[in-house]
Amino acid sequence: MFEKMALAGVGLICGSLALDMRRHKLVKEIVGYGRSEANLKIAKKKGIIDSYFLHADDFPGGVDFLMIGTPVETIVPLTKALLPKLEAGSIVSDVGSVKGEIVRGMEKLLPKDISFVAGHPIAGSEQWGAQAARENLFVGHRTVLTPTKKTNQKALQQVTALWRKVGAEVEIMHPDVHDRVLGVISHLPHVLVYALVNALERTHLKGVDLKSYCAGGFKDFTRIASSRPELWRDICLMNKKALGRSLSDYIKYLELLNGWIRDGRGALLEKEFSRAFEARAQIP
Repeated sequence: MFEKMALAGVGLICGSLALDMRRHKLVKEIVGYGRSEANLKIAKKKGIIDSYFLHADDFPGGVDFLMIGTPVETIVPLTKALLPKLEAGSIVSDVGSVKGEIVRGMEKLLPKDISFVAGHPIAGSEQWGAQAARENLFVGHRTVLTPTKKTNQKALQQVTALWRKVGAEVEIMHPDVHDRVLGVISHLPHVLVYALVNALERTHLKGVDLKSYCAGGFKDFTRIASSRPELWRDICLMNKKALGRSLSDYIKYLELLNGWIRDGRGALLEKEFSRAFEARAQIP
């Protein structure tokens, strides 16, 4: 499918994609790029990449597919730095968790002979780095592509086929709709969990270590607080409009529950908890 792919940011997502592309013989050569040479050495040892480079000026020739898996705030600036080395006819894609701002930035930046297909595989975890990469990560998981009227249709078909070949279920969505959806189902939960863990950390009971009492429920619920702080800082700021709306709605619900608890409104609490119980049961 591709002769030479460059991976910018060889972590869980891009590293796993590279492993599957190599296994399915979808690419002949894979070159890695990133800030950490130690991580790139791990990627080479694991067979994720064939070689790597550390400076944008060393971008190799012959690359027909650039996949970017760096933090969302860096995707457009990094592409701008690599643009002088990108060849006509090549395809650029990404795996960022925010799409609207990235799509608008890339469409302003790239010339017509270089295609951009924005994507987001919803298959991550709190793990990161090349060490976390694994085969079959995307099987049965959704990958959202967010093309616009400016997106090259041939490039879109090629990237769609790529994700399907590694087992993903591809869905086409408007970039701003994607950001609203992810603002509710992913970005909001991360903010809530960070706040909850910090609430625990800031609560002091003399002679009691609260963290030692955290059992399965708390650990399961707060697992995503182990995600990279700088990555989620960037996601929150780049999707601040959609996330702010979700967060405001959630704060209203919390204030409502707080009032019912304060006033002893047991029937209303039970009704609200039952609604959540039923809604949770409908999640696949």
